[in-house]
Amino acid sequence: MSVRYAWRPGSRVSIDAEKAGRELAGIERKEGELTPSNVLERARSANSSLHGHFEWDDSVAAEQHRLSQAGELIRSIVVDVSRSNVEPPKPTRAFVSVEREGQRSYVGVQRAMSDEELRRQVLQRAWAELSAFRARYADLKELAGVFAAMDKATSKTDAAG
Repeated sequence: MSVRYAWRPGSRVSIDAEKAGRELAGIERKEGELTPSNVLERARSANSSLHGHFEWDDSVAAEQHRLSQAGELIRSIVVDVSRSNVEPPKPTRAFVSVEREGQRSYVGVQRAMSDEELRRQVLQRAWAELSAFRARYADLKELAGVFAAMDKATSKTDAAG
């Protein structure tokens, strides 16, 4: 059996995937598991193929970490939306990621759903995530009903669009 490593589409990792994949597999074999902690420990060595992926300047890394925390904050906030007096409020993401003029940012869900272009982006991303889910779990027969429902929804969307 031949194994070749590659970065998934859309990945922003710039180090060699083949070398990184082999090194990650080696860490798993040696440690018995692969964790961010043991990957980071191995990557500290300048001889590691993983080393170039990390920012080693602590002042730059701290700012990147804070930006990551800010993104997590935005992605984690929800709003309780009540659609009727009978139905209990349902938590919904407050903000969604969109692209405008080549820049990614977040906008409120209501704003995104009321703007034709932003709504198209959100729905396109949702379908891409569903397709990725399907590809990832295609061999699980227990999900056949879910995949059939996806096919049905896709055909309705295609007919409407």
